[in-house]
Amino acid sequence: MRFWNSYHKAAKHIMLIALLSTGFEWASAQQLSVDSLISKFDRYRVQNLTEKIYAHLDQSVYLTGEILWFKLYTVDGSVHQPSDVSKVAYFEILDQKNQPVLQAKISLKKGLGSGSLFLPASITSGVYTIRAYTNWMKNFSPDFFFHSTITIINSFRKLETEDQATSQRPDIQFFPEGGTLVNGMKSKVAFRMVAQPDEGISPVLLNQTNDTLGTLAPATSGLGYFDFTPHPDEQYRVVIKGKGGTALAFKMPEAVESGYVMRVDDDGENQLSISIASNIPGSTNTPVYLFIHARNIISKAAMYILKDGSATVEIPKEMLLDGISHITLFDAQLQPVCERLYFKPISKILNIDTRINQNGVGSRRKVSVALNISDDQGNPVSANLSMAVYRIDSLQRHNEPDIVSYLWLNADLNGNIESPGKYLSYGSGQSIDHVMLTNGWRRFVWKDVLAGKDASHVYLPEIRSHIIHGTVTNPSGTPTAGVKTYLSSPSKNIQIYGSLSDEQGKVKYEMKDFYGRRKIIIQTNTLVDSTSQIKISSPFADSFSSHRLYPFQLSPALKKSILSRSVALQVQDVYYQEKNNKFKTASEDSTAFYGKADATYYLDDYTRFPVMEEVMREYVPGVMVRKRKDGFHFMNLDNVNKSLFDEDPMILLDGIPLFDVDKIVGFDPLLVKKLEVLNRRYYMGVLSMPGIVSYTTYTGDLAGFELDPRTITLDYDGLQLQREFYSPMYETPKQRASRLPDQRYLLHWNPDIEVENGERLIEFYTSDLEGDYRVVIEGISPSGHAGRASKTFSVTHAEN
Repeated sequence: MRFWNSYHKAAKHIMLIALLSTGFEWASAQQLSVDSLISKFDRYRVQNLTEKIYAHLDQSVYLTGEILWFKLYTVDGSVHQPSDVSKVAYFEILDQKNQPVLQAKISLKKGLGSGSLFLPASITSGVYTIRAYTNWMKNFSPDFFFHSTITIINSFRKLETEDQATSQRPDIQFFPEGGTLVNGMKSKVAFRMVAQPDEGISPVLLNQTNDTLGTLAPATSGLGYFDFTPHPDEQYRVVIKGKGGTALAFKMPEAVESGYVMRVDDDGENQLSISIASNIPGSTNTPVYLFIHARNIISKAAMYILKDGSATVEIPKEMLLDGISHITLFDAQLQPVCERLYFKPISKILNIDTRINQNGVGSRRKVSVALNISDDQGNPVSANLSMAVYRIDSLQRHNEPDIVSYLWLNADLNGNIESPGKYLSYGSGQSIDHVMLTNGWRRFVWKDVLAGKDASHVYLPEIRSHIIHGTVTNPSGTPTAGVKTYLSSPSKNIQIYGSLSDEQGKVKYEMKDFYGRRKIIIQTNTLVDSTSQIKISSPFADSFSSHRLYPFQLSPALKKSILSRSVALQVQDVYYQEKNNKFKTASEDSTAFYGKADATYYLDDYTRFPVMEEVMREYVPGVMVRKRKDGFHFMNLDNVNKSLFDEDPMILLDGIPLFDVDKIVGFDPLLVKKLEVLNRRYYMGVLSMPGIVSYTTYTGDLAGFELDPRTITLDYDGLQLQREFYSPMYETPKQRASRLPDQRYLLHWNPDIEVENGERLIEFYTSDLEGDYRVVIEGISPSGHAGRASKTFSVTHAEN
């Protein structure tokens, strides 16, 4: 008996150890799953840096003949601090068919840049899309480019006006919370309704026997939600009845037989409740994983057990980051099954206190705007700002985008959010949750994250300067690898760029200090390769957002405002056209790419010979001239190895490589101002140069030299030169008494206001136009606090 008692005790002990061990292994396996999820997400996040870009425009409505001014803010998408990764941004105006009307490449410094576009009379009246992005952002969906809309009116053409807005057909879209409806399980279904607000629309939810199951009550901007439990073999639809009894029916999304549902409830105070349920057979005691992140920063990753197919998770709001959090539910196999967004009110705001010297200002008088900049704690901070001051007329819209709502809302959501600023003012209430429910999507696909593979990006960030891309092909159009190519631009600033085509025939040239419209010349060494062809690619994105513009509508009541503004525009053009078209000189490094030459000859300092061969033989001892059966050859001294190079050096004329020595020998030396010689081997990327002989003409434009017909010559827009904003000064009575008219609608534009220690005073002068004016200031601090402020003041007539 004693044996059996001991045996049973030992057996129970062994079983307990086995159970504890099994439980420990099971718990460890679940923790490994959480760790794996975190690890893969971090790996993906690091390899897929997120950039956001915002454009502050000086106005929202323009006339052709005016100048559109803009400031670009590029930030790290996670922390919203100015990003210094990309050095170039692309800015476009697109028409209704996504055809580019105007384009520009903008230089970025520490994430900031600015530019301008003159709106020519060739543009027709209409609504246009503004979009901005970096080369790196082209690796991701164009929906995440910056988008805004402007109206351009061509007052030089007959304006088509409409007495009333075109009626819009009612439409409704449904968005089940979590993503999917499941039969027999209650879900929250959000909806977005598009229709004219005066049509008396009353949406009703019906089943297949026309029983009314409920009425939909849209709230802000036609958004709302309702609770709904679908059942098998039932069909559901929402019917919208408009004026005149017209009825339109919209089918509800199809429900699946089994799956997961997730519901997020906000108690309005400190807690977020997440309810998880599943009707999948065997889901009792099944693990699920909850993963929450905001702007790719993880807030929570944990495993939970479904008891009787459900679980409720309480999340303290203090655990969540400000802004949009992505709440994703994974099943036991780490497959995403539900996802929705939640918005936590933001506290990281740049406060811009604006004080104008007085409410009423006379014409041609100084206006002083005192700025006081502080963070959310009231501490003075430094910031970079942009400011626009324009006359308020009946043309301007008042729901312009702003940097705060764009960075915290629009930049992370699919589609256009109308007047996003109003949702931020509502805090975390129901209205902004409607936006989260109807715009829930992610920047990435979870299967890419979970795959754990290294990211492969087509477009590289332009971390130093603009990159020109091209493709090398053979005569049949097949991409060719291993071809050495050269790109250069005729100039007194000697720069050349080389690239070796890769397996896809791709070549790229990183352009240093490349500003303005320039002529570029692309070629191969025709003595070695005379058949390859090179095609330069456009750097602008060729994919577009699914967002569509609203139709252009112009009320007859606006004709007077348009006429007044058009007359003012023409007056300014007559008197100030030259002053409005001045550009700042780009800060370029004038040193040749090879640095200081070993010998420099200014030919005017020597006896001028009429033949280049004599010039080279008589006073360029560092270059030996030889004539062989196949023509002339240059051989540079190799000062490093105390010998002669046995191959021709790199010969340049105004920075353009020349491979046929006979052609430079036959060139008129009287057109050459300077000759430089490098007597050592020089390496630059894929280029290896056995010495350099560089000729510079007086004009810097090849002086009529005929290039090989196989070279490719293109006019190419480099980085945009900075246009100077012109504003008259009226400091003295004499200046105010000037008889030159001043009809400026845009009084002031400053895209680069540096604020130190929280204070700055901005001054400008009013024009002859009376009326109300708006001051709009936007900006960001180095720590990522973004802010916007707007003030108005009046201008009245003042005697000079």
